[in-house]
Amino acid sequence: MNTEPNKKSNSNYTEDLIRKFKEDYELTAEDFWELKQKKGTWIVTHKAVEKIALTEGYNWKLEVLNFTPDVVVKCILTTADGKKTIESLGESTPNNTTNKYPYAMAEKRAVDRCVLKLANAHGYMYTEDDAEEFKKENNVKPNHIENAPKV
Repeated sequence: MNTEPNKKSNSNYTEDLIRKFKEDYELTAEDFWELKQKKGTWIVTHKAVEKIALTEGYNWKLEVLNFTPDVVVKCILTTADGKKTIESLGESTPNNTTNKYPYAMAEKRAVDRCVLKLANAHGYMYTEDDAEEFKKENNVKPNHIENAPKV
């Protein structure tokens, strides 16, 4: 997938990515929302990121680097054709999550970061599991669907 939309500005690039993700992966406005605290920062669901990974045929391997007291998981993700490999870490500590399943949270964060890196989206959008303040219920206004970039 070529995810190199027009890079006029970060905001335009992110909106182009969202449009492209909607088209290429049949995602909907429900899969995205704008961070209330920082206009122009878009969040994508973990479910949507998994759909991107499965559609692209990405393969990943996880390694637990630390398990207690803080969990650190490394993800090594490879494209279906084996031509590109990305590595990233996911961490889960009492300082950055209230989740009762720290390993699962660290795993989600690591995989999501790798997928977004391969899609040229890391740093332009974040996943709902990256931070507690990114959760949908903390950010979505009733009209969030209308605010999501149109296809």
